Amino acid sequence: MIVHRFFTNPDTFRRTAAGVSLILAPLCLLLGMAVDPTESGADEALAYANNPAATGVSATLLHYAWILWVPGVIGLVHLVRRKGVVLANVAGAVTVLGLINFSALMVSDFFDIVLFQRLPAAQAEQIMQDAAQPAMVAAWQMPGMIGSFLGLVLVSVAYAWAGRAGWWFPAGVLVGMLVWLFGASSWNLVLGLAGPVVLLLVFGAVGVSLIRMDDREWSSAT
Repeated sequence: MIVHRFFTNPDTFRRTAAGVSLILAPLCLLLGMAVDPTESGADEALAYANNPAATGVSATLLHYAWILWVPGVIGLVHLVRRKGVVLANVAGAVTVLGLINFSALMVSDFFDIVLFQRLPAAQAEQIMQDAAQPAMVAAWQMPGMIGSFLGLVLVSVAYAWAGRAGWWFPAGVLVGMLVWLFGASSWNLVLGLAGPVVLLLVFGAVGVSLIRMDDREWSSAT
């Protein structure tokens, strides 16, 4: 009976899916960073060549992290109806497009594995650099990074502005993103994991609130 209602009631299904997604997305990001062999500070080329399984698992988890944020973002935007509605709509659209773009870039890690195994490191690195054509940078990388990182922050701002959560939510998203970006770029394992932990806490709290929300509040949000 409960299962039947879950799949047949659109409000219950979409609300729960959005809430669960907000929990699973940062969890996948955390797990993906935890198994990433480059986070140990090793040379990236050698890390990919010597740890193909870990690299593949990490890329897959990161891919699903960005994808799983999509239904969560759509759920957050759905609940913003008056204050912050313009920001929520614009930021939500940019974020969804950015997340999809960024998730697609994770496939390059699988090419890295083969290149660094079959070719000298310098040659493999040159091929990857040559593959970064202007169209890919302009249409894939930049929209993916800006939409994913800045977009998530702006969506959380709109959600708090609408009174759906305290300002701890956008503050936590901003801090989590900055800490994670700095840790990932510097190959600092502690910071690389600390950022996703913060994101898991703040997005997880909002996700739980959606799961526990009454269907009437979800469907009649004002």
